[in-house]
Amino acid sequence: MSVPPSVVCTLEGYSGSVSDPSIHCLTRGQSIGVVVRIESGLISLVAVVGVFILIIRNGIRHVRRTGKWHLVQEPMDVLMLSLFGADLIQAVGAVMDIQWVHSGVVAVGPFCTAQGVVQQLGETSAAMITLLITLFTFAGVWFRAGSTSLATVLVVLVWLYVILIIAIGNATHGSHSLFESPTPYWCWLGQRFLGFRLAGEYVWFWINLAAAITAYLILFLWERGNITISDTVWWRFSMHRSSTGTDATGTDTAGTETTGTDAAERVQRQRAYTKIAYPVCYCVLLIPLSVARWIGFVQERGGRMDSIPSAATFGVISLYGLSGASNVVLLLSTKPNSMLFGGWQGGAGWV
Repeated sequence: MSVPPSVVCTLEGYSGSVSDPSIHCLTRGQSIGVVVRIESGLISLVAVVGVFILIIRNGIRHVRRTGKWHLVQEPMDVLMLSLFGADLIQAVGAVMDIQWVHSGVVAVGPFCTAQGVVQQLGETSAAMITLLITLFTFAGVWFRAGSTSLATVLVVLVWLYVILIIAIGNATHGSHSLFESPTPYWCWLGQRFLGFRLAGEYVWFWINLAAAITAYLILFLWERGNITISDTVWWRFSMHRSSTGTDATGTDTAGTETTGTDAAERVQRQRAYTKIAYPVCYCVLLIPLSVARWIGFVQERGGRMDSIPSAATFGVISLYGLSGASNVVLLLSTKPNSMLFGGWQGGAGWV
């Protein structure tokens, strides 16, 4: 047996990969695709590290000025801090592909297990925390409520859930069962473990998509004035034609100045759109990956293992790898008036 010219790894590695699912030899084209994923991960990694440098700077300034360490003041502070932590871990998981490009082969082992754990920890927690941002944004508009303590508790529960499901999976399935194995261009949960794939990631992707789309549509109708929520009873609302709009000066289209209540509601709407931008942007990057994985899931159930072209896989996963960088761009664009993430003057901020 000879190694095809397009394959990077050795003859021994290639001969083993033909029938052994615990090893996969990368072709030169696949190596290029993996490098693209590494680059998208590096972009997100550098961007998120920049945010944490900003947080540290703000923390030092705050302590010097007030002598207090308390930086987290609002539910969104808790959620965004956790989201950027998840983005950082997710980016590290993508950058770990450098090992596979260097060796030319993806193989089961300690490094493979480590990458699978890191990727699941980052991707699942990012999906679940983004879902929390959607829910808290909706609650802030519909219930006019939001608790920093509740956000903290829910974030802790998210991390505990993700850590537990990873620990249970790896504790009950050793490396010999291919729990963390080549899939095939990097390491993640093996194809045989559908239940862990669903509970550990897929389900949260799809719930995230459904929640973000639903919340955005409701907020869009609310912003247009098609929905009016009762000031006294949260479950009472009415749907009607759009109310009279206002221009940037606070004057409606009929030439009448708006009241202070109208102006406050307009600011609230702007803040709601600022916060919902994070889930919406995440879902835009997630949809191609979700479609690709759903196709792969369906065709795996039918016994087909070569269903999705490698170029498509690299394209959607590299796009998704930019989610951390996209969150940083949104942070820079929205300029929150937050003690934790502030650093620029102006901006609508968030509640």
